[in-house]
Amino acid sequence: MEQTLITDQDNALVYQDDGGASDAYFPELAGRVVQWLVAASFPACPGGFMATNWRRSLPGWLRLFRGWIETPEPRALLEALNFFDFRPVHGELHLHALDELLLAAGRERLFLAHPARASLGLRPPIGPFRHIRESDGGVDLKKGGIVPIVGLARLYALEAQSTARSTRARLEAAADAGTMSHEGARTLTEAFRFLLAMRLRNQLRQIRAGERPTNRAPLEQLSALERQQLKDVFEAIRQMQEATALRHATERLA
Repeated sequence: MEQTLITDQDNALVYQDDGGASDAYFPELAGRVVQWLVAASFPACPGGFMATNWRRSLPGWLRLFRGWIETPEPRALLEALNFFDFRPVHGELHLHALDELLLAAGRERLFLAHPARASLGLRPPIGPFRHIRESDGGVDLKKGGIVPIVGLARLYALEAQSTARSTRARLEAAADAGTMSHEGARTLTEAFRFLLAMRLRNQLRQIRAGERPTNRAPLEQLSALERQQLKDVFEAIRQMQEATALRHATERLA
């Protein structure tokens, strides 16, 4: 529920049982829906996270989730985090079993250390003297700020035993449960809003100029106040990441 002008597809398919007509029906259904979304201007996911590649029965998804949780290898966990954000959009099949599996994992400190480390994979592009680093003509607002906040919110909400999916709701749940301070949650919520608004303004400017919209904002096109606010936002994210590394002892992971 946090899409913007250049969001691609991220979807998967869950059905009740394997075998029988489902073996032919669901691949066809997945292909049609993905193509309809492309026709509606939702591009295919470059990483392949679509129902054409990711479709299983509910027992199959449960086995997959258990494998990710019980053997949280870094590469596999990066895939898993995409699916831990699942939100049912159609159908009557209940996915409570998947939620219960995730909540059980959220009670295990050893497991939590792995998504904690994953949430630190992208760092804000700010140097030790609060100098913002640009690359390829701008600051990547998504990789430098939005994705790190999403990762932190996911982690602390899971630790809080929350099934919330939106970033703001996850931060609120973490604050209410005490896994994150209320001040920290408010700071990240405001940082998230700021970055989303800046990205949208930049994309609208690019479209008006006849350019392809991107996640990169050139610093020279930001006001002095916006640059200062961006520094503050990046610094707040960096501090939260450092606190997360200490809280979950991520340096001890092999």
